[in-house]
Amino acid sequence: MGNVRQKSWFSITVYVVTALSVMSLILFFAETYFPSQSPNLMPLQGDRLSRWLFSSSRRQNSRNADAAETAQPKKLFLLINQKQSTGKSELIYRGLVGQSEFRIDVIVLELDPQVSYPHRIKISQAKKSFRLANRNYQLIAAKKGALHLKLINPQ
Repeated sequence: MGNVRQKSWFSITVYVVTALSVMSLILFFAETYFPSQSPNLMPLQGDRLSRWLFSSSRRQNSRNADAAETAQPKKLFLLINQKQSTGKSELIYRGLVGQSEFRIDVIVLELDPQVSYPHRIKISQAKKSFRLANRNYQLIAAKKGALHLKLINPQ
């Protein structure tokens, strides 16, 4: 009888430890790879894969980076709630507003690097062109978590 109780406690313990391990792994991957929907509660750091894929240091290390820069116009890929430097300013994509507008913050480093200037831009107008921080941009794609822009007449 004692042998049966010992086996049942062992199997219950194994099931509980396995369940806790699986739940911990799910929570870890959910927090690491899926963005938070409320940036006010916790600042978004972005997922590791997209930061690695679109980091400027990775692109600068490639042999053909200079040739690619001169061959095609400069393009920007802004992840939601992350700063992207564009010369003397920084852009922060804040997400879509409905289906017709997107929000973007501009930080002018020469004026005050602590202050961001919010802008709401209509998608239909942005596909033609728009101006931010003394530069002209054209919208390529606007998604919930990312914004893809083309710099018109790069300086």
